[in-house]
Amino acid sequence: MIMEQNTAISRRYMQPLPSRSKHALLALCSITASLGFLYIITEHFGDAEDARVSGNVPIAAAALPPASDNLSGDSEALPDLLAGDVEDGENPTLAIADAQADKAADTAARDALGNLVGGDNSAPVTTAPTSPTISIAPATNGPRVITIDGKPIDGSDEALPPAPISGLTQSSPFGQIPAISAGGLTSFDAYKRPYNAAAGLEPVSLIIGGLGVNSALTERAINELPADVTLSFAAHARGLNSWIAKARAKGHEVLLELPFESAEFNAGEVGADRTLMVTRNTGANPRNLNWLLSRGQGYFGVTNYNGDAFLTRADAAAPLLDKIARTGLGFVFDGSYSAPTLEALASTAKLPYASGYTLIDTVQDGALISSALERLNVAATAGGGP
Repeated sequence: MIMEQNTAISRRYMQPLPSRSKHALLALCSITASLGFLYIITEHFGDAEDARVSGNVPIAAAALPPASDNLSGDSEALPDLLAGDVEDGENPTLAIADAQADKAADTAARDALGNLVGGDNSAPVTTAPTSPTISIAPATNGPRVITIDGKPIDGSDEALPPAPISGLTQSSPFGQIPAISAGGLTSFDAYKRPYNAAAGLEPVSLIIGGLGVNSALTERAINELPADVTLSFAAHARGLNSWIAKARAKGHEVLLELPFESAEFNAGEVGADRTLMVTRNTGANPRNLNWLLSRGQGYFGVTNYNGDAFLTRADAAAPLLDKIARTGLGFVFDGSYSAPTLEALASTAKLPYASGYTLIDTVQDGALISSALERLNVAATAGGGP
């Protein structure tokens, strides 16, 4: 039996894939539709205020770093170099401007002819024309002296050289302070007033202290007192360097008053934060001394303001006297109280030292002061006195 077998033959056909442009178009339509849907939802159901950030969050203040003692200290908080000159919270520029304005207000403005500006000009100042004789001293080892009609250009016959003199300063964290020059010259020798003893006379030194605080009295002391009178300025006085320059231009030698701790020390008085104290550590006193010495240039030595609690303590006084000696200055103790070890400590430190003999104005009365000066004269002429 023959059987027929039917064989089914199948053929494969290739189906074409969608084109790339069609895929891109579908994707773009899908993205557009999604964005449109989100926009509609946001516009109709969203709240724009939900995205705004508002309100206050308390944040504790960060603790300040410890104050640094000097410009090279480890702390990030540098020392206040204007302490003592400008009050806390005061603008230094405005403080200087106010001081200059006050000074200008004290002096009547005049024009080139000497007439008052805006004042009574009924009696104008008239001067006869003259031809001043100007001369310059030949060059020497020291500074040249320029004179007009035989007088120094500062108007004083006894003017001392301007300060600072080259080589007599050194750097400190607060500015320049006195130093001994490379050749051994000291501020004590360079800035003191030259003196030649008169035959048959006993010398007496007069020191007027507390200057620089009251401007009017300081001006009078500089301009009216004889050049032989030594002027002593408070270290915290404003414009100290200018005061010293004026005093030296009039021939006065100058002392700087250092505030020392007293038994009645008042922490609220001016300059108290820089007072040299027994209770302050060994680092604070030298730093404060540097600040005090940096306030001006041209003084030949220092003297004490108060100090009966400090200068009577050898352990406290000795390091400070040694540091003063190394600056080339001298030390004048006012003698207002007993400090029996002070002279010996100064001698050990090789510090030029003198002690006051008496106070002539313990009572502010002209007759009593004249009497005290007469007693001083008698003591000096008797020999062995001041």
